Amino acid sequence: MTIALTALKEKLRRKELYIVSAIGILILLIFGTGSGTLSINGMAVTDYKILAPILLTVMNAVVCILSVIMSLSTIPNEYERKTSHLIWIRNVPQSRYHGELALANIFSGLASEAILFAAVIIFMITNGRAAELWRLIPAYLIIGVNVSAVCLLTSAMSIVLPKFAAGAVSAAAALAGIFHSLLYTLKDIVGGFGGQLIKYILKLVPDLHGIQSQAGNILTGKDVYIHVILTGFLAIYIFSVMSILFKRKEA
Repeated sequence: MTIALTALKEKLRRKELYIVSAIGILILLIFGTGSGTLSINGMAVTDYKILAPILLTVMNAVVCILSVIMSLSTIPNEYERKTSHLIWIRNVPQSRYHGELALANIFSGLASEAILFAAVIIFMITNGRAAELWRLIPAYLIIGVNVSAVCLLTSAMSIVLPKFAAGAVSAAAALAGIFHSLLYTLKDIVGGFGGQLIKYILKLVPDLHGIQSQAGNILTGKDVYIHVILTGFLAIYIFSVMSILFKRKEA
C-alpha cells in the first residue's frame, strides 16, 4: 500500500483534480440550486424525483471523464521519471507495482466523486430532503463502481498504449458506457453494419448509465436492480486483472 499512498498524495497535489472538480461543482450547483432551469415542452421541471436522477447523470458523466484524466498519466509518468527503477531494486514485482498505482487512481477518482457529492447534498437540502441524506451513502458507493471501473480500464490502457491512444480508448469507452441506453436505442435505428458495430461496443463496455440509474433510484425511493450493479463489479474484476497482468518495458 506504500506505493499506492505515495502516488495518491502526488495526485491530490495535481491541479487537474481541483480544476475539473470546480467546473463540475459549478455545473451541479447551478443545476441543483435552481439557478439553472430545466424545461420540458416549455414547462419548468421542479419535481425532485425527476431532477435528482438527472443531477446524478450529470455528476456521473463529469466524474467518469475526470477519472480518465486523473488515471491516464499515473503509470506512464512513473516510467518516464525512472521511478520504477527504485521499485525494482526493492524486488517489487511489476504486477504489484501496476496494481498499487491503479489503486491510487481509484482513490483519487473516489475523492473527486466525494467533492462533487457536496453539490448533491446542497441540492437535497434545498429541496427539503435533509432527512434523506443517508441515501447518499449507497448512492455514492454505486457511482463509485463506475469510477473504479473507469480508473482501472484507463490504468490498463496506459500500460500497453501510448498516452494519446490510451486516453482516446478510455474516453471512448467511458462515453459509450455513459450513453449506453442511447446507443442501445440507436443500434436498432441505424441497422446494418453500423448497428452491429454499436451492438459489439455495448457488449464490451460496462453500462455506466444503468449502474448510475440505480443510485438515482435510491435517492427517489424506487426499486434497485442489483444485477445491473453486479455487471459493474464484473468489469472491475476484468479491468483489475488487466492492470495486473499487462506488462510494460522500460524506456
